[in-house]
Amino acid sequence: MLIVVNSIIERLNENLETEQILRVLWIDEEQELLVVVNIKDHRNMTYPFIMKYISIVEEIENRKSKIMEFEVDMRLSSPSEDYLDKYKVNRNRRWDIIKDIVDVEPDIYISKSRGKLINMAHLSSGKPKKVIRDYLKKFWFYGKSINGLLDNYFECGVPGEQRIYKHKPGPVSSNRYLVTEADIENFKSAIRIFHKRQGMNITTTHERMCETLYNRGFYRKYGVRVPMVDSDRSPSLRQFRYWYTNHSTAFDRYSNKHGKRRATMDVRPMQGDATERANCVGAVFEVDATRSDIILVSFDRKTILGKPTLYVVMDVFSRFVAGFHASLASESWFESMLAMEHAATSKVENCARFGIDIREEEWPCHFLPKKLVGDRGELKAQMSERFVNLNVDVLNAPSYRGDLKPFIEANFHITNETIRQLLSGSTEAKQIVRGDKDPARKSVWTIEEFNRFLIIYFMTYNKSALSKDYLPTKEMFADQVELTPLKVWNWAKGKRLLHEKSRDELRYNLLPRGKGKVTRFGIEFKDLCYTSNLGVKEGWFEGNGNGIDGQTDVEVSFDPRNCSSIFLKHKKGLIQCFLTGRYREFEGLHFTEFEKIIEYRNDQIKDQEKAEKQHRAELHAFADDLDKKETNKTKIATQDRSFYARKQDKREARDADSKTWGAMNAMTNVGDPVSASRADQQSVQKNVIAFPAEEKDEYSTPINNNDIQAVFSRKNNERRRRSESDE
Repeated sequence: MLIVVNSIIERLNENLETEQILRVLWIDEEQELLVVVNIKDHRNMTYPFIMKYISIVEEIENRKSKIMEFEVDMRLSSPSEDYLDKYKVNRNRRWDIIKDIVDVEPDIYISKSRGKLINMAHLSSGKPKKVIRDYLKKFWFYGKSINGLLDNYFECGVPGEQRIYKHKPGPVSSNRYLVTEADIENFKSAIRIFHKRQGMNITTTHERMCETLYNRGFYRKYGVRVPMVDSDRSPSLRQFRYWYTNHSTAFDRYSNKHGKRRATMDVRPMQGDATERANCVGAVFEVDATRSDIILVSFDRKTILGKPTLYVVMDVFSRFVAGFHASLASESWFESMLAMEHAATSKVENCARFGIDIREEEWPCHFLPKKLVGDRGELKAQMSERFVNLNVDVLNAPSYRGDLKPFIEANFHITNETIRQLLSGSTEAKQIVRGDKDPARKSVWTIEEFNRFLIIYFMTYNKSALSKDYLPTKEMFADQVELTPLKVWNWAKGKRLLHEKSRDELRYNLLPRGKGKVTRFGIEFKDLCYTSNLGVKEGWFEGNGNGIDGQTDVEVSFDPRNCSSIFLKHKKGLIQCFLTGRYREFEGLHFTEFEKIIEYRNDQIKDQEKAEKQHRAELHAFADDLDKKETNKTKIATQDRSFYARKQDKREARDADSKTWGAMNAMTNVGDPVSASRADQQSVQKNVIAFPAEEKDEYSTPINNNDIQAVFSRKNNERRRRSESDE
């Protein structure tokens, strides 16, 4: 068993509890004696004492003692540069007093000779002997380190302990009320009843608490009973607010004010990312529905139908739109299933049905994912169990948690913005008030043409540059993949990305240091984010980043050869902080390699944004051409029909068009393509005899006899002409 200077030995009692923590200060050359000092209590430092080397070895072999790794306080033994610059003058002054006597070993550890040495230092420096003794104890306590002589302001006060006051602390004021345990219970009740349940702010909550719990009676005014608040015998607003702030986290306060759901979305620590579960193409698909910001018309263009329902299926890893489905029906399990069917079938065949010829490589998706993520709507249905037969795991995000499927939500925003910019009859998702123009007046698009537009739009979207929030992988950087959804999909189709984890423990003083910042996303350092369990537990990352002991700018240690983790000095120890889930892909990389990846991402996005302009030009030309055609068709179809008449019978026409469109696109349809089916439908409708109208009630508009006579005259004339032609 090797014992050296500064070895830490933990001595145990009969109950295996720590009795002493000894630091070895000196060992003689024959290894017969050694000098140790007890470092268990920094508030009660003692002199060192001599022990036999063999006795310590025997205690360790008998498991009555053990060698341990222990550092009293790294804040003092290895201070930050700012702290050292501020207090090193005092440290050096104290060192000059004792530096000539501490090296006189072992005499300095023997009581009689130590007294003479201290007296020499007293005569040469003029400092009291007690002060010199205190300097020596600190020097030995911190392992014979000169930094042990620094001023220790880290343990000022009694942190973490509740003080018991007999008088109100602080400067003298008119309010001398002292908060007691009974007041604290009243505070808790007031927060629960008035602040959380009734939504009152802190000021009003304090007022209602005083009126309810700190009144000295009542009087009547205006016919009601009014409480008499005893202001001198009730806690002040400042005391109430101080207690609430110090006994609740930022998350709790935001949750009490706005609700737990909003607090979960707005101020929770963002240590994870929605891309964590998608480590390759096809790992996770997101599916969701929205109402598109356009008002459609019926196939005959005479009736305004309203907004269509749009389902989109997106691959999380590549942001590739794998499929979509637009219809006039409401959101349902069946509509979402059609969107998945579109994602899992050939796009060449689907686009051909709308008269658009594409190549397989332009939209190369006919696959099912490993996991499918949706909200607690359609996919919560019992029929979703059918996906088990397709080897697809269905995951449902909690209610009101769109942030758990952010990529599909962002796609809806971009899609609707494009629709509003390019298509006639588009509208924002807001209520029309008096004086606003009705966007339905410009409605010209049918559901069929809208689907044709969406085909070109999503193909254009898949060729567009990815957003700057997208984080490429190491393999993408190595292969120089163009950062568009289509290129990433083609590059990584069927390829799994392996994550390598590594752990390196380096001492604080051997590593370079840098400045980090505590935010909601973790400790940001060199464009990476790190986290630790202690930080999450203590709420460092809540709100906008509460910081560590109120400080958001922190000093970290790092190894430039590996960005897998950093070290943060906190209180008495060193904390190893690891990459958050979003950046775990880069474990094992050199910091400069990661900087190259970020540089590559920025350059690629700039290049793809330039190429995107031509794709957008194709989209604009296609949309303008279709828009003009549909506008002309609608003008011709409605030239003898008023806008008011077009809005009549909307529900019946929408239901008819919805059924017609559903029949055309049904998987069981064996007829001609859409355009031919619609032509056949129109020819058949000419030979259809309508059922008699329902009997009108007494409030219906009376039938004009002149109109009836005109109908009979027209029928008689037609019958007479047929008879003459037969003759």
